[in-house]
Order: sequence, then C-alpha cells, then structure tokens
Amino acid sequence: MEMAPPVSTNTHMFATPPPGYNALGTARVVEKDTSKVCLHAGPATVEVTALAPDLFRVGLFPHGRPVNYQSDAVVVQDWEPGQITITASAAVVTIATEAATAHLSLDPLRISFTDASGRTFAADDSELGMGWFTEPVLTTSHDILNPLGMLGTPVRVYKGHQAEEHYFGCGERTDGMDKTGSHPLFWNIDPPRGHTALQNNLYASIPFTLVMANGLAWGLFLDNPTRVEFDLACETSERSWFGASNGDLVYYVFCGPTHQDVIARYTDLTGHIPLPPLWSLGYGQSRFSYETADEVRSVARSLREHDIPCDTLYLDIDTLDGYRVFTWDCNRFPDPAELFAELQEMGFHIVSIVDAGVKVDERYAVYAEGRERDLYCKTLNGEEYRNAVWPGICAFPDFTNPAARAWWGEQHRVLVDAGVAGIWSDMNEPGLFIPLNSTMPDDVIHAGDGQSKFHLQVHNAYGSLMVQAAREGLLRLRPEKRPFIISRSGYAGIQRHALLWTGDNSSTWEHLAMSLPQLQNLGLSGVGWSGVDIGGFYGDASGELLTRWTEFGIFQAFCRNHSEKQTRHQEPWVFGEVYETICRSMLKLRQRLLPYLYTLFDECHRTGAPVLRPLFWADATDTTTYTVDDEVLCGNALLIAPILRPGIEYRHVYIPTGTWFHFWTGERVEGPAHILAHAPLGRPAVYVRANTAVPLWPEMNYVDQEQVDLLTLLLYPYEGNGQAMLYEDAGDGYEQLKGAYARRTISCDVEANSMRVVLSERDGTFAPTHQRLRLELCEIATEPEEVVLPEGNSVLWQYDAERRRVVVDLEETAQMIELSLYF
Repeated sequence: MEMAPPVSTNTHMFATPPPGYNALGTARVVEKDTSKVCLHAGPATVEVTALAPDLFRVGLFPHGRPVNYQSDAVVVQDWEPGQITITASAAVVTIATEAATAHLSLDPLRISFTDASGRTFAADDSELGMGWFTEPVLTTSHDILNPLGMLGTPVRVYKGHQAEEHYFGCGERTDGMDKTGSHPLFWNIDPPRGHTALQNNLYASIPFTLVMANGLAWGLFLDNPTRVEFDLACETSERSWFGASNGDLVYYVFCGPTHQDVIARYTDLTGHIPLPPLWSLGYGQSRFSYETADEVRSVARSLREHDIPCDTLYLDIDTLDGYRVFTWDCNRFPDPAELFAELQEMGFHIVSIVDAGVKVDERYAVYAEGRERDLYCKTLNGEEYRNAVWPGICAFPDFTNPAARAWWGEQHRVLVDAGVAGIWSDMNEPGLFIPLNSTMPDDVIHAGDGQSKFHLQVHNAYGSLMVQAAREGLLRLRPEKRPFIISRSGYAGIQRHALLWTGDNSSTWEHLAMSLPQLQNLGLSGVGWSGVDIGGFYGDASGELLTRWTEFGIFQAFCRNHSEKQTRHQEPWVFGEVYETICRSMLKLRQRLLPYLYTLFDECHRTGAPVLRPLFWADATDTTTYTVDDEVLCGNALLIAPILRPGIEYRHVYIPTGTWFHFWTGERVEGPAHILAHAPLGRPAVYVRANTAVPLWPEMNYVDQEQVDLLTLLLYPYEGNGQAMLYEDAGDGYEQLKGAYARRTISCDVEANSMRVVLSERDGTFAPTHQRLRLELCEIATEPEEVVLPEGNSVLWQYDAERRRVVVDLEETAQMIELSLYF
C-alpha cells in the first residue's frame, strides 16, 4: 500500500487562496539524477536537490524562466550528499539521504521533509504550497514591489505551522528573540534616527530562520537579495509563508536535528567567519568625529593616562577631504602616516571609514577613474545614477561588476600605505539623502559582468558586495595580514567578508535592552561576529547608562564605544567617578578574557557557533529559555544578565540547566531556576558554568603590550564533569593554515573525595608565548590532602582558605597534563 507523504493538513482562516495567487498544481517528473529531481508544473520548473545528508535545495522557476542558482550568498563548493535513494511512483517521489527524506507529492505538487526519527518538518501547506501571483502584491511594507513589470511576479511558499514551533534568527531585528507571530521584512535601509523595536527592517537583511520545537530544530533560508518577507504564523497560527517580491523562489531546508547542526550547515552554505586579528577583539574608541590629528592624539593619550585598555581608534568622515572617500583632509590631518606611526608606538591600531558614495568631481581622481572605466550604477537612460550623501552629489560603484570590485579594492592602497589597519564600511545599504533615509530606486541599472539587473533584484546584497571588494583588496595589498572590516549593511553570507555592527543606535536604556536579542538573533543567522555601539550613538548617555552598557559590552564579539558629534562625549573617563573606575575594571576584564574570546572565535570560524548565544543553546528542551531575551550566554562557560534599567541593582535571572557559580561571590546555583540576583554597579550578574575552564591573560591595556608569560585557567569545580577548549596561534597572518596553531581540551571530573583536571596533548605546532600555566580552582571548601601529577610527581600549589581557592602552577608543555586532587 502506498503511503501518503506528510503534508500540513490544517484548516485555515482563508477558505480560498489569497487574491491572484496561483498554487502549483499537478507536476510530472522530467529529469532525475543521483541527487536531484526536476519537475514541470504548468509553466513552472521545480527542482529538489539533496546537497548534503541534512541539506536540501528547492527551486521554483515560474513563467518558463531558466534554472539559475547564481548567488552572492552561497559559497560555491562540491557538496557530498552521501548515499541517496530516489524512489518514484505515480503519486509520490522521495529523495532519501542517510539523515532525512524529501517527499514530493505530485498532485498537487507539495513538498515536505522527515528525518530518521520520523519527525516531519518544513511541510508545504496542503492548500497553498508553492506558487506565484499573477500581479504584483501591494503590502503595507512597501508600495511598489515590481516597478517595471519585467522581473516576474511575487513568489511564495506556504508551510504548515505546528503549535510547538518557535522561529528565531531572521537577521538584524530589534524586537524580542522569539519571532513567532511576526511578519519580518528584509529590505536594507538607513532607518530614521531613534528607531525603536517597532522598526521592521534595518541595515542588514538575512532571510534565514531557525525553527525550534520540542528541543529539535530545522531551518529555512530563502536566497533572493530582492525584497523578501516572511509571515511566521502571523496571518494565521496554522501556517507561515516565505516570499520574494520578484524573480525565482530558491530556498534551502536545514534538517538539524539540533540547533547547532542547523547553524553549522547554514554557515557551511553561506560561509564561515574568518579568524580575526587578535588585536581587533580589544576595546575600540570612536566618535563621529575626532576632527583633527591633535584631537586623536589627545584621545589616545587620555586613554593611556587614565589606564583605560584600548586597542583601536576609529576615524570617521571628518578625516576626509570634503568627505571624499580614500582621501585625507590635509589641514586637519596634515601627515596621517606620521600620526598613525605615533599611535602604533602607543599600541593603537587605526580603522578608517569608507562610505559607498563617490563625490562627483572631475578633479577628484577616484571619481574620474571610475567614470572613465564605466564602473558606476546607471539610470534606465544609461546615465550615471547620482544622489546626495555626505560629500554632496555622488555616483555609486556597481559592486555587482567584478571589475568595479577589483578597482574599489585597489583604492584602499592609500589607506594601507598610511598605516590604516582596518576598514569601516558605512552608508552601504546604500543610504541616500534625497529623500532622507532613502535608498536607490528600484530601476537603477547594475550592468554587472554582462548580466544587467535592476537594483530591486540585488539591493540587499549591495553592502555585502562592497565589503567583499574591500576584503579582497586588503588581501591583495597586505597578504600577510588578516583583513579587519566592519560593515553596517549586508546580506546572507556577510560573515565571510566582515563583521556586522548594528548601526546608529540611541543612548537609551531601551536600546541597551534591545541589543541583547538583536545580537543573539544575528548569531542565529550566521553572523557570530557582531556588536552594538556601547553607550549608544544618538543622544546623550549618562554615566550610569555608559557603565551598565560597558558591563554588557565587554562580552560582545565586537566591543566599541561610538557616539554622534552633536552629543555629549562618552569616553570612559568623562563622567568621573565612580563610573571611570568601573569602566576601567570592566575593560581590563575584557582584556583578560581575550584568550577565552579568541577560542570562541576559533569555534565560530569552524562550526558557526556564535560568540553570544541564547540560553536554549545550553538546553534546547527547556522552552522557558525561548523567551528569555534579557540574558545571554558568552560561549558555553559564561552567563551574562546585565542590568537594563536605571537606578536598580537587583534583577531576576533565569539560570538554565546545570550548575553555575556567581563570578563575583562564588555563590552556587543549580539550574533550571529563577533567582533574584544582586548586581550593583561594577558587579554585573555573571555566572560561570561548573567544571568549564575560562582561560585568562594577565591585565594589559592592549594586545602585545608585553609578552604573556602566564595563562590562568579559571575553574569552578563541582560534582560532575565538564569540558572546555583552548585555542592559540600567532594572532595574525595565516600560519595556522599550515598547522601553526595550538588547540587542546581541558576537562574537569569531580567526585566526592577527588578531582581530576586534564589538559589534552596540544594539537598543532604552535608554541604559545606563555611558559607557565596556572589552575585557579574556585570555591574549594577544604584544603586538599594531596595534589599530584601522574606517578605521584609533586606539584607547586597553595590553598587560600579565605578565598576558598586552590592555585596550582605548572610549566607549559605540549604534552598531556593530568592533575589529581584528593580531599
């Protein structure tokens, strides 16, 4: 007896399809190969392909359009789907891998997925499935979806929504973690000043969602850089839909079954973050703008005089000649190379801004060369498209053109030659001034590499293509160094080119609170390297707000203080005491945590696991964590619950599954639990997971201030076991690709009367600079009777009864270290 494929059979609030919507009808198989089935359904072609055991691609090409999977988001690679079995009958086709099965019901064509456990997910709605609209759809999100009527009509896929499903990710968003019941719009803009959680779209668009249900996960990525919308059980609680305003419908289904599996496979598809230069993880100081070389020197000296750790200074557009990109204002910055050399002697790295617009000025060499080589975007009439931004009237490079990207990359030479260490790509939605907060019209022409497209078709990818050009340029200009690039705008895959900073936030407690779910959802969208501006950009921060923001900001993957020129300065010392002392101590803690954070970056680079993670990362079966968006995990070892309102020092904290210790007091808490935490200024609610080592450096004010001789491993042992990782390399360059890295696991097993700490043999050939290791074992109630290495070898240790700590000093070695304590 033939089994019917699993599809969503819920009844819906709509008895008939939406007006103008054409759901796919009967389909017939026209081609099969070892991993793909191609079908025709009316005037549409549909392909379903198994790319990997846990990854399927679905393509709908309506109106007789050719099959085309070209993408700026997806990394071109040879996939290994493993063993695949394709079976076909008159009614059903299945594509089965070792991990999952795609079910294609042919009359009408509906697609669903199951895994080896029998779980059904991503099942087409039985009534609506995939299809397209006969006319452009007008929504509240935007008035015009298809300006010329030449790009195809909107396409959509409807999926059944199960009651227990929760949606996360969806790129850069300002409202809460759980997106269920929302209607995200993906269309990059420069939002109005002072945007709130009601702002539906921001600078970056990543049309990917992670779906959690009963502790298991799947994901969906709709790959189209045009205007995209998701309806996540908003119109009706029984279904969701995923659609693009024009073009083809290409989406990928990630089968999980865990959220870690989904994120890992998504970043396999769209790219992993590169390992950053180690200095870029330190604190950065910025303002729009430090307007003269003398002001920059003054800020640098003040940071050192006030003993404030800082690795990076950021230069905004007032360093430029009339805001022209790739220039210097010779009056305000008469000798940039001399200035930067002086700052480098003080331990600072310089990051300089580059906007997307190129001032129209025939005497300006950058503009003139781009015009001569025909590298700018065009109007329908073939004229250079122009609009106003900071320099005045500007032209805009066509970054879809490889020649334009290569040319743009080369323009960074003037910055690199002066000593600039990193690039800050801004205004790259692109943001325009006429009208204010607008972007390019839909009908602007991108000639590309011979395949011309309207701006509507590529809009969301514009910022990503700009930073791709910058990264490729830096790799050519300075091949021995790892590029450091930050971007305001981007599309799926942005993480392989640049980190994403979340743009112009506000100096309000509301924006501090918004930053936690914002960064977590970016992390769940493949962007593990991101951050918000500490203290806020618009408006005046207070000393209390800056300090509380710093208490959270030191755990961000990207840690920078930035503010707007018409606001009060907010460098860490300007509000006086007690704020300066607390900001200093927090930033010194950031510097001490760099080996822990660098290890997290290595994990993110390899697996896609973000630096900041939602609480369900610890226990996906605990559905309470799905709505906790005012706390965050920093890696697996640290739980951060910042104060998000003024004038208070107590807050509710949800402790997830496991044993956790308060970082400041050592108090032990067993999760899951709801507790009231005391968090006075300077003592934010931070908890350390039991038996999970946190590597720490000595205090320093910048990377390489001195050679690190001692690495401390902070551990809170408790009955049970745990494991952590330590990754080290040279901190820059690419010798790690040749094996010059050091990676080892640190395990801790605790029983009633004994404890065993093991550092595995180092993997890799890198020899760390530190010659000594220190194990700092916290909350040890009684002095050990014996602390020994294998074969009874003695070791140097001491017990501090007042602090309840055992400190063990060891020599660094590539060999396994096994330490036993007996009580």
